Amino acid sequence: FSTAPSPAAAAAAKAGVDWVRSAEGEHRRQLLWARVDDVKNVLTGSQWIVPVVRSAILPLMIGDETKAMEIATALRARGVFIPAIRYPTVARGEARLRLTVTATHSLADIEQLREVLAASAQGKGGAA
Repeated sequence: FSTAPSPAAAAAAKAGVDWVRSAEGEHRRQLLWARVDDVKNVLTGSQWIVPVVRSAILPLMIGDETKAMEIATALRARGVFIPAIRYPTVARGEARLRLTVTATHSLADIEQLREVLAASAQGKGGAA
């Protein structure tokens, strides 16, 4: 028996690594970090509590599990999908929304996010 990856899986992995190392991969990385900074700028000074992280995944801290689900549902109704993460994935009382930024998000997407988050923050009841 062998546990080695299939030749197709190995070739796909190598192609992915080659792409990441390419000029196009570098451009995509730079664009991703620019979009992350754009989203962080939207969140700076807002009512949303965001821990200091260097990641394309930004946790928007809510606290209460029910409130996190309500906010995620309200955001989804406005066309923005940010899932709620709650117990048992995180400790009780540390529920959050998991905002994932990608290089394919446009500035228009980020503006929509700003508008929807601003409206949702007003109704989040000061959850921390």
